[in-house]
Amino acid sequence: MTADLSTREPPVPSAGVHLLARDPADVRALPWGRAHAVFDASPEVASVMTREDLDDWLDCSLLHYPVLNAMRGAVPVPPEELTRVITVAGEARGGYVDGAKVRAQLAAGATVVVQNLHDWHRPARLLCARAAELFTAKAGAVAFWSPAGEEGLRVHRDDGHLFVAQICGTKRWYLYDTPRDAADWQPGYVDGLDEPQVVDLRAGQVLYLPDGIAHHTRTLDTESVHVTVAIREPALRGAAELALQACLAGVPAHAALSGSAEDREKAADDLLNRLADALTRVDRTALVAHLGRRAIETRGSR
Repeated sequence: MTADLSTREPPVPSAGVHLLARDPADVRALPWGRAHAVFDASPEVASVMTREDLDDWLDCSLLHYPVLNAMRGAVPVPPEELTRVITVAGEARGGYVDGAKVRAQLAAGATVVVQNLHDWHRPARLLCARAAELFTAKAGAVAFWSPAGEEGLRVHRDDGHLFVAQICGTKRWYLYDTPRDAADWQPGYVDGLDEPQVVDLRAGQVLYLPDGIAHHTRTLDTESVHVTVAIREPALRGAAELALQACLAGVPAHAALSGSAEDREKAADDLLNRLADALTRVDRTALVAHLGRRAIETRGSR
């Protein structure tokens, strides 16, 4: 009998969630892919970065735009309003983060975004490497630094399961629907949704957002810093593409559809029949294992 995939309860990737949650009971209760959840952060997540790290990155680092960038609402802050030129070995080099300019943008209401923590910040790199292994998925981390009383991006959907770790301050999240099926949504801005649920996320807590849930945010009466760990599982289209590649291995690249229109249709029909037969013999276990290994080895969240 074929399983009804539309109604089957999805499994909880418990090993990965154990890495992020302090209490094992929160792992068992997590509604993976179905609804949001809030739980206390594990020590690994709570210490992934500090508020003081941000000051160090502004004043004592060589961060370069767009690793650090900023947004005012949905509008990117131009790089020249965040960066400076420094002289290296007698040569002027632009694009380096200017702490004074970044702080001025924060004071004017911009949100600072620090990208790709998993590539250059050791605690985030270690956390994401372990998360990728346990979730068998790509994992990446991004930090968001927002001033008090500011709105985030308007209502939108992200592609991936998100674990939002609040580092300092409180952030208010407005959460809308969770799509039932991947065909029901696209990443990006959305309009016309019902009234949201409201969650105030406090320092030391983690908010789990299922893949595709619509949301937007507001910072309350103090500044907010949070780190989002994005978990992106292997794509279903990737499985289809890999299976087709395996089936096409025996078709020479130089082989052509030749002859009359009738001859070409016959050749195409023969090819499709051969592919259909080959697809029934694809090793599903090997296919899934290969996609999992590829996801783990691909650093980053996208």
